Amino acid sequence: MKRKPFLPAVLLLALAATPARAEVTVDWGAYLENDLRVAVDRVDDPGINRNTTSIGLNLNAGLLPDKLRFVGNVQFAWVGFTQDMEFHGLTMRDKVSPYYLESNAAYIEVLSVLPGLDLRVGRQVVHWGVADMFNPTDNLNSTDLEDPLKFGEAIANEMIRLDYALGDNFIFTAVWVPVFQPAQLPSSALIAIGDTSAEMPFIDPKVRLEGEKIRNLWLANPAYYEVDDPNVTAHMPKTTLANSQFGLKVQWLAGLFDMSLSYYQGYDDLPKPKRSVSSTRKTTSFAPDGSPVVGVVSDVDLVYPKQKVLGFDLAGQIGFLDDAGFWFEGAFVFPERIEMEFDVTAVAAGARIIHGEVVSPDPFFKCTTGMDYSINKYVFITGQFIHGFIDEFGAYNIHNYWVGGGDIKLLSERLLLRVFVVGEVPHEDDDIELDQDHDGLPDSPAIGAHNDGTIASYVLYPSITVKPVDGLELGLGGYFLMGHEESAFARPAAGPSLAFFRAKAAF
Repeated sequence: MKRKPFLPAVLLLALAATPARAEVTVDWGAYLENDLRVAVDRVDDPGINRNTTSIGLNLNAGLLPDKLRFVGNVQFAWVGFTQDMEFHGLTMRDKVSPYYLESNAAYIEVLSVLPGLDLRVGRQVVHWGVADMFNPTDNLNSTDLEDPLKFGEAIANEMIRLDYALGDNFIFTAVWVPVFQPAQLPSSALIAIGDTSAEMPFIDPKVRLEGEKIRNLWLANPAYYEVDDPNVTAHMPKTTLANSQFGLKVQWLAGLFDMSLSYYQGYDDLPKPKRSVSSTRKTTSFAPDGSPVVGVVSDVDLVYPKQKVLGFDLAGQIGFLDDAGFWFEGAFVFPERIEMEFDVTAVAAGARIIHGEVVSPDPFFKCTTGMDYSINKYVFITGQFIHGFIDEFGAYNIHNYWVGGGDIKLLSERLLLRVFVVGEVPHEDDDIELDQDHDGLPDSPAIGAHNDGTIASYVLYPSITVKPVDGLELGLGGYFLMGHEESAFARPAAGPSLAFFRAKAAF
């Protein structure tokens, strides 16, 4: 006897009936923004650096609001620049007017799957840490470094998150990230990657010196060598279960302070060099003495080092300091050892293949601590100390920084005057001295081939924001980089100094 499709019919009827009984709530908003920036310094000629118009939509929908939620947003942006292209590209709108689409949230949240247990599945940002912007415990999402004015935003990724509340004071969180996602680098990073005279990444000064002596063969003799920009490949971790990332966190309230312990296992989202192999190619050029010019081609492989991070943070108010805000956030990082192979034997006769660490397996510590204080309803000030910046990784690559700034709010907060300064604490340059002719003077044109003594750099970031009517913001400001050319904020890879204007309408 043929069976009737009883169970599928019942399920269809149940699904069809659910919306009729469910209480649905929808909250949404939208915005339109234009971001115009001009490179005013550290460039050959001042010019337009950014000219982007973006439109965004945020949606928060609830089905039986205490049980099920959907959260999503999407941003659509017109880049505002047309690049050089082949002629047929002029017939294509996406070439003439480039654009991109992105989303920071597209997830389903189920509340009280079990008593006290919430589940969130989908594209999301899971932010850990209490410090302002610089969070060493925040590693689940990769970093968007494309916009220097934001000092690294999180890029959403597909995750599964569980939160379990034990009473009113304890929350346990577990997050699984199935697939690794790298950081997005700024366009200025190509300057560092493509600079064939950039500082060599070896930790050991003796290994760096040996590599520098070999490389100086063609850097010091440009008439005899034609060096190409390297061919750089970043290799992603394989998408296996063993390579997935996860994090665990427990958060509790102790008196006036929120505290947490966290653990993360995964990858650093900034690549490190693993292999550099150089070879020769023929050229049609000749040196002044008539000998043929040798072309040098390099292939560089980058990898993402594994890491384990044990973090701790606390934040609260200090009563005897008029309830000034205080926070401390620290992370012990246990990195994977990365060794680089430097092979120029095909270019330099008699040279040997050099191996050396670029990431040591030694654990290292990063932290951010700071305070903020509202002097009155008009003036707010804040300051932070940072040990280990966003892009610093490894026991021998950590420096100190400071942040200071404040807001002045006027005209019922319709006028905001803000200034922030980020500084690199002056430190001794650890470059090597390359003096092959023993005349007491550095004789290499390579960056980092000689010690420059004490170096430092600074970022000055002033802005004015006006809200002439509700929902409209107009902003004007600058982002100025100063300091030694080999220091963190003033090196070429940090990009140009900028002046910017923004207009944003939201409802």
